[in-house]
Amino acid sequence: MKYRPLSGPSGLFVYGALLAAWAALAVCVFCPVRTAQAQGTGSIGLTVVNGTTGQPMAGHEVVLLNHSAEEGPDQTLARVVTDGDGRYEFTGLRADGSHYVVATRYLEIPYLTGHIPLVPGTGRIDTLLQVFEITTDETALVHSAVHLVIDAGPEILNVTEIIVVENRGILTFAPPPGVGLGLVYNLPAAAFGLQPMMEGLQHTERGLLFSAPVPPGVSRVVYAYNVDRASIDHRFNRQMDYDIERVQVLVSPSTQTVTVTNLTNDGVQQIAADEYLLLSNRVGVGRGMSVEVAFPSVLAWQDVMKWGMLGFVVLIVAAGLVVGIRVKPEQPAEPPALSDLTPEDERKYAAIVQALAALDDQFAAGGLDPDAYGTRRARLKDRALRLRQPGSGDG
Repeated sequence: MKYRPLSGPSGLFVYGALLAAWAALAVCVFCPVRTAQAQGTGSIGLTVVNGTTGQPMAGHEVVLLNHSAEEGPDQTLARVVTDGDGRYEFTGLRADGSHYVVATRYLEIPYLTGHIPLVPGTGRIDTLLQVFEITTDETALVHSAVHLVIDAGPEILNVTEIIVVENRGILTFAPPPGVGLGLVYNLPAAAFGLQPMMEGLQHTERGLLFSAPVPPGVSRVVYAYNVDRASIDHRFNRQMDYDIERVQVLVSPSTQTVTVTNLTNDGVQQIAADEYLLLSNRVGVGRGMSVEVAFPSVLAWQDVMKWGMLGFVVLIVAAGLVVGIRVKPEQPAEPPALSDLTPEDERKYAAIVQALAALDDQFAAGGLDPDAYGTRRARLKDRALRLRQPGSGDG
């Protein structure tokens, strides 16, 4: 009986099958690498439209910027022109959490998209960038809100104003540059140290002028200044230059006790890591009307103690004179002049005066509580009085 091999694939066939399996395995192993690389990039599909006419901006130049999270300027990545439909797609962009901005200009007015974040796996993001025709008419502008942030120090109020301006039309409000046109805001009485916190703000004889363009949508005018509390009798009054739909005042520290006019006390609010006393007006404040925050009159503790000690000394002196008259009417005792003191007593008296001055400075700097301050000052005053009595000495 002849030997017959079992039926089955030839060696070449088996080798070919193994080779195919190895190739398939290799594809599976290397596929994730190529997929990860693809997921590491994304794209932005841009459409530019004239928001006034509704027409696409064909052949319009736009710039892609990589927005920096730090203080440095944005990096220009590409400067391109839109197609006949006002579109362009930016491809091959890093999708690692980077933020992008698309910018353009129309009629010399700059326009920007918001921040466009590309994170891993984002793929494509479509965004719209609108430009508008311009006007010098303020009719469509509405002051929807005024936010006042007041940091109340014992002598100075540090105030930051955030004015929200809404353009509810379809034209960009664009006052001609260099002619003094724009939105004008008057600073409160006794304001000093103005700090504009954005471009387009300048201090003029008419007031604080904001001459930057205001496109349709929401814009903000931000600036800061200081107010001397004593010069306004501790009453911060903000007269409105335009009709305001809503006013919000945030006071720090939140423990301030205040009285208000045209505002409602909404209590303490937590904002981020800070606490503020929230005062608000949700019904609106007309042009020329005011909101007012009256702070407690601050009479420094050192001033209170000084006047109190002065009164205490006057009472002691008066009482001493009365007792002296009753006990020794035939020998009125008058304190000797300072020049009549012995050299040793003069040295002691000068030391007491210096100690009083140092104590006042320490209390003014917050190094002593009022009770300890009053006790120590009374003792020094008593030592000074006893030193001036004839023949008493200071021990």
